[in-house]
Amino acid sequence: MGYKYKATMYYSDDETNEFLKEKAAKPNGKKSASHYLYSLVTRERENAASVELNQEEVDVVRIYPEYTRSRRIEVSGLISFTALPAFLLESKSTQKRLDHKNLMKEIDDKVHQHLSSKDNNPSNYFNHDGSFLVVIKTDVTCYYNSTISEVGYCEGNFLANCSVVHVTQSEWVRFGGKYDFENIQYIKFRDLSRLKVRKGMGFCQLAEINPLDTVGAFFIPVRTTSKDFPLDKFSTPLLKGVDINFNKDRVRLKPMNDTQKKKYFG
Repeated sequence: MGYKYKATMYYSDDETNEFLKEKAAKPNGKKSASHYLYSLVTRERENAASVELNQEEVDVVRIYPEYTRSRRIEVSGLISFTALPAFLLESKSTQKRLDHKNLMKEIDDKVHQHLSSKDNNPSNYFNHDGSFLVVIKTDVTCYYNSTISEVGYCEGNFLANCSVVHVTQSEWVRFGGKYDFENIQYIKFRDLSRLKVRKGMGFCQLAEINPLDTVGAFFIPVRTTSKDFPLDKFSTPLLKGVDINFNKDRVRLKPMNDTQKKKYFG
């Protein structure tokens, strides 16, 4: 049959020539470089179409108005725990990181205790209709003192600022069942423009009062489709937020100086 269009390929190196001869071989023993080149063009067109289809399914992230319906609480107090003996640890940096992880665990426990105390009992917030609490530690400060001995001991004084979101069925419906309160996450502002999400998806920033951190914030993911209210799924508050890997404007874990030791521990 005749062909309406044709294209000619020019090349001069022997390696390309040998490669093309090998690839152009057909099962019947004949060779057709033009057929091989045409198959490459066809494959490239299919790949381009696939990329275009995928691009239709994703979009730049959408930013929704700030969520201002959270309640701010402060939790503070003394914490302590028995650390691993110094001789079991590989280095001072290992000991420091382990102490920081244990400090944060103790702080988490104190936040839970605060919420379950008589004055802050979750039943005061839960309306017995399946509503639940999401507690986000937005920033933590802790000054601590470690004793280096065969039996290590670490104690400290902390302050945790938290945002509490009370998710009722009416709150869920208010946002069309699209606000994913269960998966609130920290995102750096510079990363928002790089995120690729399914078309229509976005994030709603959790409002904070004068945060020191100007690099990022906590965001509620916003789905493209609604989801049923998670009735009776969460019997205890969901605790989220900062950990020891956050920047110094969010997490400050520092050894006590002598004045602080005397003030808190005599």
